[in-house]
Amino acid sequence: MASLKKVVIVGRPNVGKSTLFNRLAGKRRALIHDLPGMTRDRLTDVVELDDGRRYELTDTGGLEYGDTPMSAFAGEIREQAQRALADADFIIFVVDGAAGLLAEDRDIAQELRSEAAKTVLVVNKTDRKDAEESVPEFWELGLERVLSMSAEHGDGVDDLVDAIAEIVPAESAQDDEDDANGPIRVAIIGRPNVGKSSLLNRLTQQERAVVSPISGTTRDAIDMEITRNGRPYLIIDTAGIRRKGKTTDEAEKLAVISARKAIERCEIALVMIDATEGVTGQDATVAGYAEDAGKAAMLLVNKWDVGEHAQDDYKKFEDQTRFRLKFLSYAPLEFISAKTGRRVEKIFPKIDAIIDGYRRKFRTSDLNGILERAVTAHNPPSVRGKPRRFYYVTQLKSGPPTFALFSNVDEPLHFSYRRYLENQFREALVLPGCPIHFVIRARKGMKREQR
Repeated sequence: MASLKKVVIVGRPNVGKSTLFNRLAGKRRALIHDLPGMTRDRLTDVVELDDGRRYELTDTGGLEYGDTPMSAFAGEIREQAQRALADADFIIFVVDGAAGLLAEDRDIAQELRSEAAKTVLVVNKTDRKDAEESVPEFWELGLERVLSMSAEHGDGVDDLVDAIAEIVPAESAQDDEDDANGPIRVAIIGRPNVGKSSLLNRLTQQERAVVSPISGTTRDAIDMEITRNGRPYLIIDTAGIRRKGKTTDEAEKLAVISARKAIERCEIALVMIDATEGVTGQDATVAGYAEDAGKAAMLLVNKWDVGEHAQDDYKKFEDQTRFRLKFLSYAPLEFISAKTGRRVEKIFPKIDAIIDGYRRKFRTSDLNGILERAVTAHNPPSVRGKPRRFYYVTQLKSGPPTFALFSNVDEPLHFSYRRYLENQFREALVLPGCPIHFVIRARKGMKREQR
């Protein structure tokens, strides 16, 4: 993404920036709500034009001025927007045509004065009653390019796309990368205030996300693409996931939905646990979302720098974690401090090792050798008095590794024997952090999938 032209959307709160972002991106990436201040961090996506050329689009939080801003994060949001603007090749300044020209619009225009040549003023919500009549008053902001539109309904958006297309070079078009060579998609997940945004900033070596002790600071899932040692990664920071009974605010409910969607998009989930609070039931719920989605996983015990720890505290905490998260027994565990950077450097090598296995294709002959050794050491249990036999095994897909077991019986494997086979295959194929799925196939064509 570093070589793509950067287009940044700015404006005061609730003028329709996120609606326009979703319209241009062609997907519901940004959270939308009438509540001002829904967007707090920079939200970035790669957008493809009709002819295949691509650019990087960034949505920013609403810019507020004055002594009494509505958002407790006004200062941090402004800093995030300023960082985005510093690298921008094209700026979309959005105002609300239905509300008319306000003092805050003038303040933002003043900040953009030096960037006027690459800025287009978008008067949004002109589909509303009498809003079109307010468009001329926005000319006093001194920007040469002014477009009126309705981001919600799509009216006038084509003119904006044409303006963006003028700066997007032909070489930005490229064939889609094969998934095996594409960026490793990493989601940072956990309950609120465990340090997810701090870890994002530490991993990307940028102040990319707003960090605050206020629970629920992050709402949108934030994507950040980076390269380390020549390998690309897409890091996705997510909102903290609370128990359903604890999630009462509508905006927070939308944020949790966004977090669940981010888990579906990733290949590996970094499950963060707060060392100062121990492993909770909600940690198990969050980790379960990753396991249910068939994602690779790594457990990160954060804030280990807080307080004093005896030598055996590591073992005690790990034993507690393994006991509470038995279904992720295959996931590596690291004790880190996202705030100080302690042991954070251990994360990328482990991600690489996990994903190499998660994406791998295995030879059928190797798989059958593992199955033969496993069955010889421990025969599968009979099914209703009928001995189960396996004929052969083959890989159906990767991401996660999924294997078809051809059997004389189409019934699912007993839980304990399935775990036994998972462990045998994981050890032989060197698949740390990877779930393994088996599909039972019988000669008569029936199949059963087990996770």
